[in-house]
Amino acid sequence: MMKTLLAAALGGAAAVDPAPTIAIAPNVNLPYVALGTGSGQHGSVANATALWLGSSAGKAIDTSIIYGDQPAIAAGIAALGIDRSAYFLETKIVTEDFRHYANHTSIAAEIDENLRELGVAYVDLLLIHFPGTASANREAWMALEAALAAGQTKAIGVSNFGKLNLEALKLAATVWPPAVNQLELSVSYHDDDLLAYHAEEGIVVQAYSPLCGGFNGSSCTAHGGKNVLTVPEVKSLATKYGVSGAQIGLKWIVQQGHPLATSIWNKDYMDEDLTLWNFNISDADMATLSAVYQPEE
Repeated sequence: MMKTLLAAALGGAAAVDPAPTIAIAPNVNLPYVALGTGSGQHGSVANATALWLGSSAGKAIDTSIIYGDQPAIAAGIAALGIDRSAYFLETKIVTEDFRHYANHTSIAAEIDENLRELGVAYVDLLLIHFPGTASANREAWMALEAALAAGQTKAIGVSNFGKLNLEALKLAATVWPPAVNQLELSVSYHDDDLLAYHAEEGIVVQAYSPLCGGFNGSSCTAHGGKNVLTVPEVKSLATKYGVSGAQIGLKWIVQQGHPLATSIWNKDYMDEDLTLWNFNISDADMATLSAVYQPEE
């Protein structure tokens, strides 16, 4: 089975090599497009991992201890037989407020379990998955700082943290700013004030649900967003630039300097998502896309 999986992974290559990256910490560079697993992944995670990392531009995997798929990711990597330095691994832990998801007695135990499930000695980026209470966030951040010092991760950050969460965490932090905050961000939903705050603080925003869940839906619909692939402006610009609607939606994100995580398992879709550097969207068309989402007053 693994030989078949490996052969499929090497059957084709995306257009860009090496993969474009963004610096998130000293000597730590995050590829602009990562394969996100978890709820959006509807195929074999092991196969998707091998397909993604077997391409010329697929270099990053984004997962979490609560997704339950890290052993499958490890299997996909093993099928390729590539060196640990050849790919970027990003995972997440949860605070004590969400411990029922992870079933561990401490953050340190969660971190150890992440590494064990992934079959690695370190990850490149370790995040707190969602904010809990201020005290729980501080406890988790101290554990991440300890993991950073111990070489279990190369960079640390957060996910789903708002400005107030970050300001409170900053008071107790030794390592600051977080390398990354992973946030919902798409043509269909974006918090521009929060994005501006991150730019001021020097925190890289990595987008998740970059297509507002595509046809599968997403939590961004709670903010009034909708499937990016159905947005008329996206459809029109896809025709204008001779690319897919997904490429327009993702390019709008990376052209602003934001990396992203996308959940896909189909090789053709992977090639689309990894081929975003063959065209640029004009300033006027970027503004058109930015105006699609109108926050409720």
